[in-house]
Amino acid sequence: MRLRNAFLKKKILHANKFIVLLMLTCGICMFPQKKSEKEDIYKNALGDLYTHPEKTITISEYLSINADADEERSKALNLKAEAQILQGNYIVALNALLESLHSNSFNDDSTELLRTNLILGDLYRKLGVIPKAEERLDLVEKKFDGNFTDVPEKISLYIDFLTARSILLCEQKKYLKATEVIDDALLKKFSSRFPYQVSRSYSQLAKAYGMDQKWDRSLQYAEKALQLSIKSGLEENFMAYAELDVAKANFIQKNKQQYLSEIPKLIILAEKVNDIVLKKNIHQFLADFYLSEGNNAKYQFHNLKYLELNESINSAQQKASDLILALSESDFKAKDHRRYKTNHILIWVIGFAFLVLGFVFWFRFRTRQNYNYYKEYISKLKKTQKEEEIMISGKEDVEEMSKTPQLIPEKTEQILLEKLLAFEKGKDFTKKSLTLHSLAKELDTNTRYLSEIVNKHKQKNFNSYINELRINYIINKLRNEPSFLNYKISYLAEESGFSSHTSFSTVFKTVTGISPKEFISFIKKEFSIAN
Repeated sequence: MRLRNAFLKKKILHANKFIVLLMLTCGICMFPQKKSEKEDIYKNALGDLYTHPEKTITISEYLSINADADEERSKALNLKAEAQILQGNYIVALNALLESLHSNSFNDDSTELLRTNLILGDLYRKLGVIPKAEERLDLVEKKFDGNFTDVPEKISLYIDFLTARSILLCEQKKYLKATEVIDDALLKKFSSRFPYQVSRSYSQLAKAYGMDQKWDRSLQYAEKALQLSIKSGLEENFMAYAELDVAKANFIQKNKQQYLSEIPKLIILAEKVNDIVLKKNIHQFLADFYLSEGNNAKYQFHNLKYLELNESINSAQQKASDLILALSESDFKAKDHRRYKTNHILIWVIGFAFLVLGFVFWFRFRTRQNYNYYKEYISKLKKTQKEEEIMISGKEDVEEMSKTPQLIPEKTEQILLEKLLAFEKGKDFTKKSLTLHSLAKELDTNTRYLSEIVNKHKQKNFNSYINELRINYIINKLRNEPSFLNYKISYLAEESGFSSHTSFSTVFKTVTGISPKEFISFIKKEFSIAN
């Protein structure tokens, strides 16, 4: 019955989407629209982003199809991507952003190109591809030279950029920098003009201070975000972010009267919000709350909801991460770039001469730099292996890892760490079918506990943790079994558990700093010198 209802809902959603698109298309055929009318449609779709993201997706698709200019098309695609991210459709969002990037690739000063890079950077961060996230934010930062205070769009974009930079710094555990990067005076100055952007920044400051264990400051900014949202009349779904931050800060500080008043609101919001990550976080908080109250039935209900959402998000992130590893943005752009090539032979000849000269210097520099990367990584790997030989010493070490209140019992945490150590010494991580869920089942725990243990003790998310184990495994094979040096990269990828040659090479370079081919050449050179 549930499957049938879900199927019917899906059919109704697709039917509604088709009807809206049909009406809009008929409308434009009968009455050609002015730019101002399209702008009104865009503003309405933007207003529906948090309350009706599926409607926003439909309208943005229509606007992108009927755009008169690249900038207009890019704007619609960016909005579509934001709505898809809220719903956890990361691959669709990624494709929309890459398409938007291509639409504006020849307009370097475009505001929408900045917005595309900003959204793309945040998506890469969500998927755990931190180097690419940093690269995108760095591109945005270079375009802000301080001379933008008279351009409203760029002011709001700059506030969003500061928020994104702070979130990324938190991901890297640089909590002090995360609080310093956001300009409090700027937020105060523009709070009435850009309440959405400023409220998001206040919420991020609340999170950053909370991660740094400064709960008084966290509560202060969470309340600022909530007050601004209420004062500005922002929709309830958007205010849910601030509501959750306020409840968390009060819960940690044991302000019982205050956080108890938030619980009924959060119970309602848990069902209403459309941001899948926010929904997961609300259920997680409610599970923690009911556990502390000893209400096992409600704890089980919200914890189950949390685990289901967490599994769904992890699965979507894994698929999108695999796509990123296999997909090069330059390949996407190359399809259309061919038609813009010109036949300036003289320019090509002169350019080629300079290129050859530059390549010689660059190659020598890069080889030296990559060899340093190789030596550093081998040294790091040896150090890690020595540390792994030391058994987990006991409860005291676990306690020192974090002063943050933990829900995992200390004994359970110790047992899980020992099981993880045994897992790392085996070969199960090379199984292509391995997921967070399957490993949790194998270790006789749940995905929540396992995810928290990996984040806390390995300082990385689950996908990055497994990828690094696989790379270290194949490096040990290369260094200890010389026959592996003669195998093809595709065989090494298969042996270590990667789905393709491309994904293996990309992850290998992310982990070690150099390509597998160069890494192997350095090992061969060392063997040759030793012999």
